[in-house]
Amino acid sequence: MPTTLLVDAVGSCIAIDVSQLDEGDEAAVREAWADALADADAEPVDTVTPYGSARVHMLSSLSQQVTLAAIEAARGRAWMLHAAGVASPEGQVVVLVGPSGRGKTTASRALGAVYGYVSDETIAIDDDGRVWPYRKPLSVIEDPAAPKTQLPPSALGLQPVPDAELRVAAVVLLDRDPDGPEDPVIEQTDVGDALEDLISQTSFLHNQPAALRFITALATATGGIRTVRYREAATLPPVIASLMRPAAPIVVHPRPAHVVVPAAPEGPRFSRVEVADEAAVDDPDRIALLTIREHGQGHVTLLGGIAPAVWRASEGAGLPQLTEAATGEYGEPEGFDAGAAVLVAVGQLLDAGLLVSDEPLLARREDVAWVDSGDRIVVLPLTPEPDEKLAQPAALTGSAALIWEWLEESVTLTQLVARTIEVAGMDAAAEVPSQVQSFVADLVESRLVEARLVGEPAHVAESVSGAEPA
Repeated sequence: MPTTLLVDAVGSCIAIDVSQLDEGDEAAVREAWADALADADAEPVDTVTPYGSARVHMLSSLSQQVTLAAIEAARGRAWMLHAAGVASPEGQVVVLVGPSGRGKTTASRALGAVYGYVSDETIAIDDDGRVWPYRKPLSVIEDPAAPKTQLPPSALGLQPVPDAELRVAAVVLLDRDPDGPEDPVIEQTDVGDALEDLISQTSFLHNQPAALRFITALATATGGIRTVRYREAATLPPVIASLMRPAAPIVVHPRPAHVVVPAAPEGPRFSRVEVADEAAVDDPDRIALLTIREHGQGHVTLLGGIAPAVWRASEGAGLPQLTEAATGEYGEPEGFDAGAAVLVAVGQLLDAGLLVSDEPLLARREDVAWVDSGDRIVVLPLTPEPDEKLAQPAALTGSAALIWEWLEESVTLTQLVARTIEVAGMDAAAEVPSQVQSFVADLVESRLVEARLVGEPAHVAESVSGAEPA
């Protein structure tokens, strides 16, 4: 039966198999993990085996092995932040968030010498606000010319976890600046502005139920997200004490309601894509959308301005209906046409991949040669016309050249019109749709661009319907 060391990591028991280590290496492992021991009768959820011939490298890689196993075990069970944490004697935990290089480890060591040291690596928060510690060894530079040494928190004078259930009290973004204030300053941070930083430090976001709504609910329960601006970590303990207060219950609200409108009778229709989560962010009216990209990476888009109204009403809706929804919520804009503003907002949401349209997709044909000479673009279809006549080159300048560049990827006419309005300005919004539609139709007729519906093969031309402002 293998000899194992049981350690407690963010609420899971991980077994370290030390059977193959010599006496010295085994003792080094036990010493490094002395502050993270689990109960002897705990049931491990995973076992890791140290590897590496040199002790210093073995200990360093072992720390990563245990961390990965613990995070995997907690997948979907808790919100896991790559963050540090310290606790009051009553168990109130302040979570310190910041990317590498922002001073998180240094801050946790300065604070951990005064308050209960919870972790400098990963903080796991259950849906009821309970925090699970992870007192892994710390990587310490003892000799700049040698690899980092792995030491238990207690060896560095860091305080033990209090004999109390750990509960989240505050979430703090670290902003260390050598030119920052001499005395730390705690500032309230808009939760919408903080989401991207928080999401970027979250593990297995795509497995977290209601991720955005949980984060916003936790922010509400703890009095909001804070940012601490400071110069030296040694000055942090007094100001962090003010945040160690019990939080209110965490109440996760349902997804924001959408607006049901009749399907558009004519013209392009727009609908929302499926997102992993969405949360209302008030004052002002905004909506945070969470999409999951490749490799499970979460991305947050915060919709502001008139975009929330457009998003809520986009389910087979046309531009007139979306304009009515926006003006119904925010009133008529001053100085420009509401329909043009909605068209631009729709185009931006299409560009972001948050809306889809039933319009044909437009893109350059593959059998087209073109050259960019700086002040103009010359294009030439390579396939002869049906009467075998060779096509003539065409010169594109100004906005025509810009549209040609946009057609490098498949886009809709609405996207082209919206982008052109953004470039030309709202004063030109009334003329842009018809001009862009006419120009694109000429490109299709000249066999420079193809228009096809989603799923159709290339070179299947379709009529190009206009995206007119309401």
